[in-house]
Amino acid sequence: MRIQQAREVQIWTACPQDVQAGQWLQLNGWLDPLERLQCLRFRRDDDRRAYVLAHALRRLAVARALAVPASCVSFSSLASGQPVLAAPRNPGLYFSHAHSRSLVACAVTRIGPVGLDVEPLVRESADMALLRGMVASPETGPAPSAGEATARFFFYWTLLEAYWKAQGSGLSFDHPALHCHSNSTGEDEGWFTVSLAPAGQLGAPGAALAAALQAPPGCAMTLVLAQAGGAAPGHIRLTYRTPVFDRDFAPREGRRRQPCPPERACAPAHAAFRRNPRQAALPSTPFARA
Repeated sequence: MRIQQAREVQIWTACPQDVQAGQWLQLNGWLDPLERLQCLRFRRDDDRRAYVLAHALRRLAVARALAVPASCVSFSSLASGQPVLAAPRNPGLYFSHAHSRSLVACAVTRIGPVGLDVEPLVRESADMALLRGMVASPETGPAPSAGEATARFFFYWTLLEAYWKAQGSGLSFDHPALHCHSNSTGEDEGWFTVSLAPAGQLGAPGAALAAALQAPPGCAMTLVLAQAGGAAPGHIRLTYRTPVFDRDFAPREGRRRQPCPPERACAPAHAAFRRNPRQAALPSTPFARA
């Protein structure tokens, strides 16, 4: 569905395990030649499937936001490696996508540069020492449980990845440390202000908004909006969508068919978003096929 609101962020998610075996060839056909070549470089089948689904989902999400057929959408990359929309030309549209073996996601908005990252919650990889010099003074206080420590680590890790994506560069140990401040009251609850200086405010150089998003069990997903135009976090509408991979998503009579993704009624993980009607997802309604 075309983005109708200037303060809307569309968040598309899909899980590789939901795709039926016979549908991977169809999804692979949505990739351009360079993407298909890159796909062949993965040694593991699950990594290859995640890559295919992520890039097919990105093309679908951008096509729906622009109300054009997916076949009309193409991408290129800047020298930094940041993907950009090559066609159709639409400088006011921003997107970011990410993938893991269990979850792929894409965010599309007109608010400003956006970054998105997803990661599996792997307890053995959750080492807060890895964040030193990258996040300034992460949360302190009573020792968290093992599960809380894992969730906390991957919130900061996905925050780092998403923030530097939104800034147009990849994660690097050469970057300055990020300062993360929770917005703990009113409609802004559940959002964070991220900056390159202590007590940073929106509008300051490098300042951005961030939110931990709802993700399937065992996954972390974080969104970052740079240059949010002074918008109050509570005025930003997050809508969630997912394609439905049913038996209709398959070639019939030699013709390709596209998925018919409904609106999924879900909201970000924080309870405050569920109370805020601006963050509520729309009722389930099928899209028209492109």
